[in-house]
Amino acid sequence: MRDLWTVLKLDFKVLLQTFSFGGGKKRAGSAGALLLLGFLAVYLGGVYAFLLAPMLNGAGALDLLVPLMALMGMLASLAVTLFAASGLVFGGKDNDLMLSLPVPAFSVVLGKVLALYVENAFFLVLWLLPAAVAFCQQSGGVTAGFALSFFVTLPFLPLLPTLVALLGGWLVAFCTARLKRKTLVGNVVSILLILVVLAGSFQLNSLTAMLLENAEGVRAAFATWLLPMGWYRLALGGNALALGGLLLLCLLPFLLVAWCISTQYRSILSGLAGRASRTHYKIGTVAASGQFPALFRKECGRFFGSTIYFMNMGIGAIMALGGCVYLAVARGSVQPYLELLDGPDGAAPIAAVALCLMLAMSCTSAVSISLEGKTLWILKEAPIAPAALLGAKAAVTLMVTWPTAVLCTALLVYALELPLLTALALALVCLAVGLWTALWGLWMNLLFPKMDCPNDTIVVKQSASSMAGMFGSAAMVGLGALLYSPIHGIIGFEGFCLAAAAVLCIGCAVLWRWLTTKGARRLLAL
Repeated sequence: MRDLWTVLKLDFKVLLQTFSFGGGKKRAGSAGALLLLGFLAVYLGGVYAFLLAPMLNGAGALDLLVPLMALMGMLASLAVTLFAASGLVFGGKDNDLMLSLPVPAFSVVLGKVLALYVENAFFLVLWLLPAAVAFCQQSGGVTAGFALSFFVTLPFLPLLPTLVALLGGWLVAFCTARLKRKTLVGNVVSILLILVVLAGSFQLNSLTAMLLENAEGVRAAFATWLLPMGWYRLALGGNALALGGLLLLCLLPFLLVAWCISTQYRSILSGLAGRASRTHYKIGTVAASGQFPALFRKECGRFFGSTIYFMNMGIGAIMALGGCVYLAVARGSVQPYLELLDGPDGAAPIAAVALCLMLAMSCTSAVSISLEGKTLWILKEAPIAPAALLGAKAAVTLMVTWPTAVLCTALLVYALELPLLTALALALVCLAVGLWTALWGLWMNLLFPKMDCPNDTIVVKQSASSMAGMFGSAAMVGLGALLYSPIHGIIGFEGFCLAAAAVLCIGCAVLWRWLTTKGARRLLAL
């Protein structure tokens, strides 16, 4: 137990320190990241809970509110941590050191998984608190059994999404270690896993709609394939037997799976290390095409060669393409909603905001410098101009965002029947957002570099530059949406898009000037 506690403290300290930046500002950086995550959990959970509570109360199904919110929170936390599990548990650069110590493999695995559990628990607890408040407001008060069951189950419920994330991470690591073409296999498995999560989200949407029409059908689902949520509903109603069953259902499978993985932990790590160190050399002529193409190929190889990098920084583009394809395929069912939005004129601004937000999430450049780690000195010592290196890293973001913007615009023209001028304005502002995202990400990574993380997963998902890159670009899109409301009646959608694209291009010119001057000196000083 002492070994486990020591490992857990170490992993959790690493988790907190990745949010920090700057020598004396580590605590502020960690607290800021946790406050941001907590604000999102409380805000989103409160919006959903207070919208659903009166509707469920009117349908006589208020007892389903907290279990349904718990299910939604689990899916949300799972979507965030699904791709982190493989890197955090199996991809640490300190795994060899940890396993060489007199510490059981089970303690090492459990310590890493519990660090992931803490992240899930922090989000899910804050997500569920507004649901309990909304339930109390609608019911006029709560019983002692509800209060006791609610607070007793709070530490146990996050074990379920952590367990699913652990299984997904193990599947990716196992396939990567045992099969050929590890990167392709890892990417395919990760895409399949996210499709499963999205399918579960769609089922949850239908479940929410069913609540207002057939609450008994939802209760039947809670008694079959959603049995944990059914036990949770009964436990909140004061059923002690259901409470005990839920706690065991959360805890025992979690410990069992962690123990089973620990029994083959060394072999999986050995397989991963063997794949990583295996290199095939061939004698041949290499075409000299210049610095930038060579650097760009290197950056593309890193992006497509790392599952965690590809999936987390490419998920925005994947979701944008998936959503636009769905709109194009289900064009007939979209028409009634177009009529509610006054046709293409009302749908175009909504589509623009959604598409630009998805593109802002594809900020690969925000972590591209940090991912160099201790090998950055090789690029710094090579006869490479800093502008070429920074440009190659920004070009990967453009490779992801620009084709996505063009394809999505074409699909939206078909699905929403957008006029040609509207489509051109939409494409132009999306291209400008993609360019801004690329340069903004580089700026954030130079301001908040994290070169000493134990694995790439922490850099991609939890570093300050990653969060500042994505949320900063998203905030720019949100600011544009706020400005559109008061002035769209004057210049129209097309005029606003042209003005926004011009402002973003001016901002990009300023950012590039900084990157090639002060940014270049900062890069050489890392």
